[in-house]
Amino acid sequence: MWRKHWVVGMVVGIALAVCLWSSPWAGQAGADVAVIANPEQKPAAVTYSAEVWLDMNERVVKGTLTTRFVPQDDKAFFHLYPNAFATEADLRSENWEQVLGKQREPGGIAILAVKVNGRQADVRYEGKTNTLLRVPLRQLLPNKAKAETVVEMSFRLQVPYNNGRLSYHDHAMWLGNWLPILAVKDSGGWRLDPYTAIGDPFYSEVANYHLRVHLPEGYQLATTGLESVAVVTQTRPQRQSIYELDAWNVRDFAMVVMDDTYQAMSGKVGETVVRTWSQQGDDAAVVNSLHQTAMESLDYYGKQFGTYPYKEYDVVKTGGFFGGMEYPSLVFVEEEFFNTANGMGAAVVAHETAHQWFYGIVGNDEVGEAWLDESLTDYATMAFLQEKDAKRGQAYMRMRQGQSRAAEAYAKQGIDAETGVAAFPDWKSYNELVYGRSGVMWWTLRDAWGAERLNQLLRQYVSEHQYGLASGAAIKELVSAASGADATPFFDYWLHLKLELAEAANDWLEKVKHE
Repeated sequence: MWRKHWVVGMVVGIALAVCLWSSPWAGQAGADVAVIANPEQKPAAVTYSAEVWLDMNERVVKGTLTTRFVPQDDKAFFHLYPNAFATEADLRSENWEQVLGKQREPGGIAILAVKVNGRQADVRYEGKTNTLLRVPLRQLLPNKAKAETVVEMSFRLQVPYNNGRLSYHDHAMWLGNWLPILAVKDSGGWRLDPYTAIGDPFYSEVANYHLRVHLPEGYQLATTGLESVAVVTQTRPQRQSIYELDAWNVRDFAMVVMDDTYQAMSGKVGETVVRTWSQQGDDAAVVNSLHQTAMESLDYYGKQFGTYPYKEYDVVKTGGFFGGMEYPSLVFVEEEFFNTANGMGAAVVAHETAHQWFYGIVGNDEVGEAWLDESLTDYATMAFLQEKDAKRGQAYMRMRQGQSRAAEAYAKQGIDAETGVAAFPDWKSYNELVYGRSGVMWWTLRDAWGAERLNQLLRQYVSEHQYGLASGAAIKELVSAASGADATPFFDYWLHLKLELAEAANDWLEKVKHE
């Protein structure tokens, strides 16, 4: 996710706005394309199938969800993220206000019935506002350890109104983190993290999705799935279109429902169709710039980190003021950037596109290690902007370098970049540490190693962890191995704010510096 808070008021933010103008693509990635398996070649362990009906007048989504998986336990947990916005939720803090705005209406998801392998299940809500559903499973027997379990549930989602990831306005409804999704069980046990105000409080494994969406007349879709090959059935007299959509090996399934004021600008990068969705009356030159940035950055990252494996990528204008939010094959971009010709929107699009690799293709624990995907994403953003136009790249880097220097003040407060999202006191500290400090760390390594050497390491990282979950420890080990020297002082200085290790970190850089 790209946050604009604590940026636009800074002097460097003004410089960024001046320098980030639209300019033609002039750079070439120049790297060998890494091989990434197509999603269909590595079927996921979990399959979600859903049939949903959309009521755009009442802002209600009704549906059924079937989940097929091999249990790891005698129970399973599903995240019910929409219940973070329930009536009883306490969202009064400044941190919540920054992401949701002051004007908001509650919403949530009610689970109406649950069956496990065809039998009614006695489920239980958990979490402060019922953001978890505990589903009991049969006791696992040794000879049944790999037997598939099928959990069926029906639900009713009342979409909340706010400025965040799950909301609506008069012309569209954007559904981020809306479907129930299995919680991760890792080496530490079940990860039942709450929905926090700060950061992206999500941690998910890839799955295959099949959705059947009943869409009212006059509306269109952009989703994580493949709209271009969707089976579409027109029904009368209901005046509906039924879309059948598939997505393989994705960490979530997001969707935007739009009326006919929306239109798409379309292009193609390799085998991927790229669409940028705007509205009638938006600034045509700005929309074109955003669309070109989406295509050019997708192409650049593919050459640097591995070819984009999915067949579609949608950039969609939504309401809110969260900046941008990434989902597999689909990103939400704040409406302001479709009519503001200062280039900031292009930086947002470039950032969210980089998340397709760092969060999408390679997942990680965004709750406990937010720095990992955000820092790599922001490094990629810096590299793309620098390649596209040196002035825009330098302006962006100056902004992040200013945040990185400011972040050193947190050393005395016991807060560092590897702190879990719940421990950050405010958005300012999160931005300065997770984006600024951590992103500049990778750029500092690039200065020592050179772009090709670092990007080659990141191609290896993507290749080794594609469609899986990586950890901070894994990439630190990769850097140490590639450099031939223990990188602990370098990471401790930058991430843990052990400022007394500045000399040791620089010594390590000099030792591993490229010729």
